Amino acid sequence: MTSDLGPSGNRTSAPGPYPIRASAPGPYGIRPVPPHGGTLRGGPLPEASAAALDCLQTGLALLADHHHGRGTHLRLGVRPALRPRPAAPLPTVEASAADRLAEARRLLGLRVSRLHRVRPGSGLPPGPGPYYAVADAYHLPWVPYHGQRHMEHSFVVEYGAGRATVHDAYHNDTPWGGARPGAWTLPLPRLAALLAEAGAVLYALEPVLPDTGSTGPTGTAEEPTGPAAVLRYVGAYRDHPDRAAVHDRLNLEVWLGVRAWRLYALRTGSAEAAGLAERWRRLSERVYLAARRTARGKDEPPGLFEEFTALLLADPAAAAAPARPTEDGPGTREGRPPAGQGAEGPAERAERAVREALAAVLRLPPGEPADGRPFSSVPGFNSFRMVDILEHVESALGIEVPAGDLTAATLRDAGTLRDLALRHLTAPAGAAGGGR
Repeated sequence: MTSDLGPSGNRTSAPGPYPIRASAPGPYGIRPVPPHGGTLRGGPLPEASAAALDCLQTGLALLADHHHGRGTHLRLGVRPALRPRPAAPLPTVEASAADRLAEARRLLGLRVSRLHRVRPGSGLPPGPGPYYAVADAYHLPWVPYHGQRHMEHSFVVEYGAGRATVHDAYHNDTPWGGARPGAWTLPLPRLAALLAEAGAVLYALEPVLPDTGSTGPTGTAEEPTGPAAVLRYVGAYRDHPDRAAVHDRLNLEVWLGVRAWRLYALRTGSAEAAGLAERWRRLSERVYLAARRTARGKDEPPGLFEEFTALLLADPAAAAAPARPTEDGPGTREGRPPAGQGAEGPAERAERAVREALAAVLRLPPGEPADGRPFSSVPGFNSFRMVDILEHVESALGIEVPAGDLTAATLRDAGTLRDLALRHLTAPAGAAGGGR
């Protein structure tokens, strides 16, 4: 699994998580089909659910609804609790396939009855399935990680009469394209070859009664983690010397927090939990920006670990997003040039650079979005697009905004970004603030 990333420009009209050109279906002859065109019951997951599950949960969610009825997958929405495990170079809350299968037994009433490791020449287990499949996404041509990143990924397969259907409910944005829920068909021999190449494991899951004592009516699975454990976990990231590695990994840790709190909010209908999920999302944007900057040897924005700690310790009963400080409102008007005034000065240059960046990156008409409209409300905007916009502005104006000035307040909307750019465009060298 990976953190939320922005859409790339290679779009087609084909449905599904990774658009496949009709003229070039790929080496496996994969063709999109209507969602759940096979025998899988329960229908496609709601988009809100797909956007709240990680890439190992989505396949289990499909099978939970198949075996137990639509909406069963929401039982996965337990209150998040910090349970990091040791890993190199940093501890992580990322779950393994074994963790997710144990969770499915406890929460969803799905038990592994048999498994089959697909190897060259091993063939496939008897059809028709459906089977929960876990494989290396690097080898899966319907996802954007194909040929780009090695990571465990889940989906559901069923087959018979020489053909197979793949169901993938994953919803995410990546640097290589958008992953969207869909279904695909391909010849059965080609599925066998693909799964062998990807080192897939197929699990037959049988319905059983879930452990009704594992969650209460509000989806609470475990007690919240104490402050000492949170501080140890955050401290490992805060104090690690390799800052690029820290923010690369922290990007995933925070993304998992976003998904977990979204799912808990869906399960419980809690406005407080939804507010907390939004705070996690805003932090994820800042962490991705930090990851991009530290990868290039630049300073990291301040305050990330303080907010990370606060979110890990937050009580959802009191987790409504706090009121924004006054500086987090729409951009001031001081940088807006009065209409019709003379030659282009610094204010006009800053305005033009921001508007050109927004038009180029988000493909918006001139003047959109209006000052005061949060970037987060613009379709297609995400943390990757924010970095692209900022880099476009810096390049156009010949400035470099210090890490200390890259905050949620200064990157909120077109007005605040313009004012930030203007401040650094007009400030004497070293006078605009910033620093670690």
